[in-house]
This record gives sequence, structure tokens and C-alpha cells, in this order.
Amino acid sequence: MKEQRRINVAVLLATYNGTRFIELQLKSLRANFTPFTLHWLDDHSTDRTREVVRIAAMRGGLELQEWHQTQRLGLPSAFFRLLECVEAEIYLFCDQDDIWQTGKIDATVDNLLPDIASPVLCFSDSLLFTETAPEKLRRLYKRNRKTGIPDDMRDSRMFTASVTGHSQGFTRPLRELFLRHAVAAYGHAAMHDFWMYHLAMACGVARILPLDAPVALWRQHHESFIGTLLGMDKWRAIQHARRVLSRHVHGFMLVSTTLPDTPQLARALEFAQVIAKLDQRHSVADVFRLLRLDVLAMDWGWRSLWITALLLSAATPRCKCA
Repeated sequence: MKEQRRINVAVLLATYNGTRFIELQLKSLRANFTPFTLHWLDDHSTDRTREVVRIAAMRGGLELQEWHQTQRLGLPSAFFRLLECVEAEIYLFCDQDDIWQTGKIDATVDNLLPDIASPVLCFSDSLLFTETAPEKLRRLYKRNRKTGIPDDMRDSRMFTASVTGHSQGFTRPLRELFLRHAVAAYGHAAMHDFWMYHLAMACGVARILPLDAPVALWRQHHESFIGTLLGMDKWRAIQHARRVLSRHVHGFMLVSTTLPDTPQLARALEFAQVIAKLDQRHSVADVFRLLRLDVLAMDWGWRSLWITALLLSAATPRCKCA
């Protein structure tokens, strides 16, 4: 019987001051059968993160490769730099403060193997928890009962739906697409997970894993990147999101001219034309068009604030040019 070739799997970990959380995360990565290499970039932590990661990796028998940089990169650049540095066949993003359920890497690799020669991304649901009530787990997505697909995963919402990085796995061909447009990614991407998801949606395949697949336990806390955003008052958060989403979609439109001409790309560009203008003041007619296209994946409380912001002001002041 012919021995099956070992697949080169890369788990990409970016850390910054993660001493409180990282040991549990690394311990959870060990609960898989699939061999993998942990590729790690520490973004100039000022605590004991580097020491803790090295000790935990050694104790857990994890194969560790370090890619630290000479200056702080921030997000999403730290993950983009890892993608540039690491050669593998399958990639998974890994955050420092989560806990992965047993077999999460195995399930991701099994899902991607049949399409390993194509630009494919898969993602799973997430279970949210807080440190004050770790036993209370809440699913990120509300799934449609008939299809099993999350309600937010519609074509019209592709630029506002949440597909978190810790849930993603993808193939080398998708990474090669990223490399061809790395300059645009660094300059425009809202986050690494958004960028990779949108590339896959436009010219490859992006699919959700079954409901019973192992997932990441997503720790909710104020020290995280998302926690910082949620710590803003809602008005500031919306203004920030308008700027970031508009910039992100402008970047996507720039690279779209070199992507394969597919029906998915045509649909993506239709909605991109709308999202790209989110940083501008809108008329009542414009707002009704947004609502009709259903591009905002959020509850009505947040959506009403978005509508108010679109009607009242531009997110960034615009200079008057002669």
C-alpha cells in the first residue's frame, strides 16, 4: 500500500502582549492528529510573551518557526508578513487568546485536501465566551434552518459579514493570489481575514464547515483588537468602520482587474460599488438603495445608527481643491 504523502500545514500565529492567554492556546493546538508547523511572529511584545511561547512550545513538542520583525507591524500586517514568509500547502490563522477545540486542524485540512490545487478557503463557526462566564458559550452565527448557512453569508453582505481569522483555513493557490496583490493588501485591507475571504469569494471558493465541526472558542475581552473597537462609543465605531470598509473595498476593486472573470467576481463588484461609498454623505435615496440591496450585516439598532451617519455627515473631512 502506497504511503500517503505528508501535507505541509502551517499554523500562523501573531502575538502581542499575550502572556495571560497564549499558554492555553498552544496547549489546545496539540489536540490534533495532523502534523503541522507553528509559524510565529511576535509583534514586539513588552511582556513575557516570547519566553512563554518558547517554553510552552518546547514542553508541548510543537514544531516552532520564528519570523519576528525589526519593527512593530500591527494588524493586519503581522499576519500578512507571515503569509509572505511561509511556504506551505495549507494555512490556518491563529490568534493568541483563543482556545481551539480538539481536531480543529484535522477538520480544516480534511475539508481542503480535495481542492488543494485550487484557491479555496473554508471557515467554521465560533463559540464566544467571556472570562467572567467561561462556561456560557454562544455561537457567532445564526444559521438558516433549511440550508444551514449563516443568515449573514449572503452575496449582498460579503463585505460586511464576519468571517473571523481564527476560523479560516486556505490553500497555497489562495496564498499565491494574495502574494500577487500584497501591496494592495497592506495598503487597503481592513483585516487579514476579510481580505482572504473576499479573494476566495471572488475567484475561488469560500465555504463554511458543517455545524458539528470543531471550532475556536473565541475569548471576548477588552484587550483584544475587537475589544478595543467595541470599547469606542457607537458613533465613533461607526465612523471608523465607514472609513475602514471604504478603503478595504477600494483596494479590492483595484485588484479585481487582474482576477479571473467569474460570475462571483461580477456579483462582488456590483456590491463593492455601493460599499466603496460608505465614507460619503448619502441622500435619502442612497440609503434606501443600501437597505434594498441588504448590504449591512448587523442588527437594526446598529443599522439605524449607520443610516443616521450616512445621512448626516461624511466619515472624513474632504478638502476643497481649486
